[in-house]
Parts: sequence; structure tokens; C-alpha cells
Amino acid sequence: MISRRNFLKIAGLSTVAVGAGFTTGKYIGNKKLAYFAVHGFIPADEQIISQLIAGFKNKVKSNADPVVLSDAKIGEAITRFDSRLRNKAFSNSGSITYRLKRLDNQIDSDIIISDTENPVYSLNDLSYGFSNIRANIKNKKANYIFSAEYNERDFLSSILNSNKKEVVIKNENGLVERISLDKNYRNILIDGPQGKTALKITNGIVRVHKSTCRHEICKNSITNGAGNIIACAPNKVLVKIELA
Repeated sequence: MISRRNFLKIAGLSTVAVGAGFTTGKYIGNKKLAYFAVHGFIPADEQIISQLIAGFKNKVKSNADPVVLSDAKIGEAITRFDSRLRNKAFSNSGSITYRLKRLDNQIDSDIIISDTENPVYSLNDLSYGFSNIRANIKNKKANYIFSAEYNERDFLSSILNSNKKEVVIKNENGLVERISLDKNYRNILIDGPQGKTALKITNGIVRVHKSTCRHEICKNSITNGAGNIIACAPNKVLVKIELA
């Protein structure tokens, strides 16, 4: 069977960078970029949101003022939860972004966690707190997609590449591809435990056009803004737009 790397070469997709394991791949000097994220399909329950933020803050240990992208009322609650969890012992200074968006259709609740080294945490890698949250939302229907992200970027790198965007595709085995959002692709296949998720990129818009999941909720999601995500928890696929 032809490898993914060789297929990309044959297809002429020379702009695609393929790697094993999730690393950011961008360095200035010897500084490594740090990243941690919690993405969740969650029920409309402020207690669950507060627990997710608590687990997230305990992991990233940053008191940075967060950017909150959400409806006003629930956004105020997220800001309040974050503020209560500030700790004088926290010393990291990377940026924190929270996003909460209502789903058009209810699906099964689940969470996906990733960091600089791990594209998708296995169940055995989850901390006790996140394992409890996952157990509490099991068999409950999700109303929202939630994300909490911590990111350290070199300031110079951010300035030099602020107008360039990449589509970062990850599955449970690592980084699948990093693709310029300026390019068009009709069919990018992403392997997962349930099969192949198919992605297309057209005129700066990213869309899933084939899903393995029963509800196919990710087929209703499109994205083009830096920081936006498309996530499929059952197939362990995560698609994110990042600044290059």
C-alpha cells in the first residue's frame, strides 16, 4: 500500500508537510512552542464547564487574561470561572482562549485533549479530573462545542507570519498534515478508529464532506478563522486553523 507521504508526492502536493507525532514544527532559536487544549462536546451545564476550566487551568498554570468567544451570558460565566481559579503559584504566561458555540443538532457528549506532544490523549492518558468529567457526561446529549486553549508563541514569529494560515489536521496517531489555507483540495482523507473522515478546502473554507459518525455533526461545520476547529470525537479527528 502506498504511504501517505508518497501519495502526496505523486499527487504533487509539495506544500504539505507530513510528520509523525504532533509537534508545532516552528522554532525561533531553541525555544519550543507550548500548547494544550481541551475540546468538548458538552451538555448545557455550567457545572461541567466550570469543571473543564478548573482542569484546564490546573494543567496550564497561567493567570493570563483570557479571550472568551461566546454568547454574552455564558461568556460572562466562563470569565467568572477563570477568574476564581487564578493562583499566585501559576507562573506561565501563554495566551488562553475559550470558545463556546451552540450545536445545531444534539450529539453524544465527549471530550478531546491534546498538547504539544500528543495529538489526542488516549483514555489511559487522561488525568483523574478529566476522567471524572468524561464519566459524568457519558450518555448525555451535547448542546455545545467547547474549547479551552493555551498557546505560547514567539512574538517575532507571530508578527512575521500573522497573515498566513494553515490547516492543521490531527488524528489519534499524530499530525497528519499542515496545509496552507491558500490552497484548494477536493478530498483529504483522515484515518480514524471508525474509518476515514474526508475533508475539502475551497477558497479558504474548510469543510468535512464525508463523516464516519452516526450523527455526522462535523459535516455541518465549516471554518476559516484562526483558532477555529472542527472536531470529531468518535473518530478522534481534530482540524484546526492556525497562524503559520
